[in-house]
Amino acid sequence: MNLRQCEIFRAVMTASSITEAADRLGITQPAVSKMLAQIERDLGFPLFLRERRRLVPTPEAQALFKEVERAFLGLEHLTRFARDLKGLRQGHLVLGAPYAAAAGWLPGVVAGFLRQHPGLSLSLRTMNSLSVAQSLAAGHLDLGLVQFEVPAPGVRRECLLPVEAVCVLPPGHRLASRPVLGPVDLRDEPLVALAAADRYRQRLEAELAARDIVPRIRVDAPLASAACALVMEGMGIALVDRLTAEDNRHRGILIRPFAPRLAEDLTLLTPTRRPVSLAVERFAGFLREHFRCAAAPALA
Repeated sequence: MNLRQCEIFRAVMTASSITEAADRLGITQPAVSKMLAQIERDLGFPLFLRERRRLVPTPEAQALFKEVERAFLGLEHLTRFARDLKGLRQGHLVLGAPYAAAAGWLPGVVAGFLRQHPGLSLSLRTMNSLSVAQSLAAGHLDLGLVQFEVPAPGVRRECLLPVEAVCVLPPGHRLASRPVLGPVDLRDEPLVALAAADRYRQRLEAELAARDIVPRIRVDAPLASAACALVMEGMGIALVDRLTAEDNRHRGILIRPFAPRLAEDLTLLTPTRRPVSLAVERFAGFLREHFRCAAAPALA
């Protein structure tokens, strides 16, 4: 039986007459009778007994009706599921992001998105930027966030926000009165440095070397958030990205711009070799809106 035959049989079984079944289906009474006869021929056994213009279901029809009802319940479930997918009431995202973002500002963004779409769920995978790009290209992620430019085929790159480096100081530091800090200000200052592979650290060291300044690194920290905590412990000044600095303002740190400006793009990665889901499109739009509408916070 095809779907149309099931629909006709179901209408006849649930209606009080062929006339009512025809009205429900939007076709004529003779058309229903003709289709019903064709179903019986296809099945090879009668479904109804004709008694005085009334159809009486056979035991076979009663048994078949139970299965047809089960099938229509499945179709209704599929219809609701498809409607939920369209309305983002169903769906799952797998997002890859660097450790620093995942341990800092990103959870707040993810929570804001999921509050808007309570039917969705999300897996957050933390890895370095290169691994994010490679995992996305391999199909293990739906989308990714990276802080630095990474070479990887099969990914589309979109800059969400240029994120500049800022200086983080403890309250009462002798440089706290300066509105902007530069390389010369860091001469002989103890520094809390990020990992040697960090792009901000590399660019800072290049600026210092250009002025014959040898950095006085007191502590290496794996994450910018750890650097902010070490600054508050009196271990020195740190140069970190502005997003992490703002996320750690509650520690009591002071934030000052750094000149010359050192900025790296926060980049959204999506796959080029496969289509993205509606949920991925919506989350990407949420990220764009978040970073477009968030005014640059005042540094103080």
